[in-house]
Amino acid sequence: MKISLPETLIKDVRLWRRHLHMYPEPSFEEIQTMEFVSQILSKNEIVHHKGVAGTGVVALIASSKHSANSPCLALRADLDALPIQELNEVSYRSKNKGWMHACGHDVHTSILLGVAVYLQSNREKLKRPVKLIFQPGEEKNPGGATLMIEAGILDNPIVEELVALHVYPELQVGKVGLKQGLYMASSDEIHVEVEGIGGHGALVERFINPIEIGISWMETCKHKIALACPHELPHVLTFGRFEALGSTNVVSNTAIIKGTFRTMNEAFRTEAKKILHREAEIIAKKFGGKIHLNLSEGYPFLKNDPDLTQRVSGILSRELGQENIEKLPLRMTAEDFSFYGQHRPICFFRLGTGNTQKGIVHAVHHPNFDIDEHALEIGIRSMVAIALS
Repeated sequence: MKISLPETLIKDVRLWRRHLHMYPEPSFEEIQTMEFVSQILSKNEIVHHKGVAGTGVVALIASSKHSANSPCLALRADLDALPIQELNEVSYRSKNKGWMHACGHDVHTSILLGVAVYLQSNREKLKRPVKLIFQPGEEKNPGGATLMIEAGILDNPIVEELVALHVYPELQVGKVGLKQGLYMASSDEIHVEVEGIGGHGALVERFINPIEIGISWMETCKHKIALACPHELPHVLTFGRFEALGSTNVVSNTAIIKGTFRTMNEAFRTEAKKILHREAEIIAKKFGGKIHLNLSEGYPFLKNDPDLTQRVSGILSRELGQENIEKLPLRMTAEDFSFYGQHRPICFFRLGTGNTQKGIVHAVHHPNFDIDEHALEIGIRSMVAIALS
């Protein structure tokens, strides 16, 4: 039997989402968001703790037949926003200048609140308790998942499996997408300062150009990492910033480079980082300059547990219809939900939020990102169906 949501709950979730969208907060600074989540949980008499890992909230819903130590299923949402100035002209446009829920975390949080309210009213139908994780800092290293795990949220009671959803504007509203096994890449940040000797652009014998050093290092690293990559293993080495504040005839002393490295194999990930360091030493010496390289280790690759994902796919097929279940391709973006997968079986699936007829087509991290709000109901029904199965 398909989930039937009360109209009042659907309306509330839409209002919650719009409120959260108007007041986005940076990673690990989600104080008002945490308080908002806590207020709704308290209003519905849902046992929870706030301030977990700083600004996280963890709630537990169980039936009368469950003991305090009964193993549970966990459902996760993330709280933080992105440093983007919103361009949408809507009534719920961000009021916090320079910050926007452009990755849909307002959607995830409001959906999980809706799930919490529904399950609280139907808790005697639960086959096992459900732990609700409202997590801070998904968008910023070291990832809020690591801090939540350190805080012990996978225990007391023990979490057997974890499920999370994420907005996906590439899918039309009403559909969801899944992929068993490897799905998303690891992610490491590359921060470089290239040190040369500045001078007059015409006096080539007197300067060491940090731009030339940086270009040589980037091109060499891309070539050698590609050669070292195992056959058919996906990887990305991308540099998104190269800044040297010189002029037409002024060579700067220094240059700044920022980039990212992503792949789906830990051994190759380690080898690639060795290449980045090794070539920095070789090329700096060749030019007579210096390359100061800092690699900020990010999230591991995300691997959906095949058995759990197959079960979730079956549940969603029955709830939404098989025609609304899509198989997803590999994706080189990263997600800190992957940290939970190092400890427990996980399933991370996508919620269709696009609507081409309404012009809702912009990708996440875009200043015009928005959703078809019918996706809120689909998300709640999906999570509730998983929780009750």
